[in-house]
Amino acid sequence: MIYFLGGPPRIGKSIIAKAITTQHGINAVSTDSLGVVLETVLPPEAMPSLFAVSRFNELPEAERTRSLVENPTSRIDCQIEESTAVWRAVVPFVLREQEEGRDLVTEGVAVLPELVAQLEGVDYRAVFLGNRGLTQKEDIKRGAIEHEHDWMRHASDEYIAAFAAFVAQMSSYVEKEARTYGFDYFEMGGRPFNDATLEVVDLLLG
Repeated sequence: MIYFLGGPPRIGKSIIAKAITTQHGINAVSTDSLGVVLETVLPPEAMPSLFAVSRFNELPEAERTRSLVENPTSRIDCQIEESTAVWRAVVPFVLREQEEGRDLVTEGVAVLPELVAQLEGVDYRAVFLGNRGLTQKEDIKRGAIEHEHDWMRHASDEYIAAFAAFVAQMSSYVEKEARTYGFDYFEMGGRPFNDATLEVVDLLLG
């Protein structure tokens, strides 16, 4: 069985996938990792959409903050564009894992409802997460402090607040798309993270 776990960045998908690996012995892969593989073999001019989020992240922080505040849907569009490109690596990967008879958790922002719904010949379950909780800014900041190599470790409070607002808006988008395609959506906001993790694992693994 292939288990998909999707949703916006910074909401705990990787931590939940790691919990599944630890508790149930099911291997996990991040679509971020598959995207990095593609980026190493494809130059930007060959597949510009693969680098959509990277181009955004290369902007000065003040410009990124302003963009997230004034037009958060443009950042969502970047994420969808890049996710669609990364999905080209996800599909053959999960098909190979299924052919080899291995269960797999595939997690990441590139796991979008509209992409999963297009899969053919794959036995899968999918759960999509979101976080529109009032503590999202503090959660992001705390996570960045706790992990030495976190890319948001040195971000300003203004940027983190803007990013948290983007996560909330993308959560709404993911929920709408999940409902459209008949997938489960789980709201992480307002729950203790450990409790939410247990609920998501039960929902995904059935």
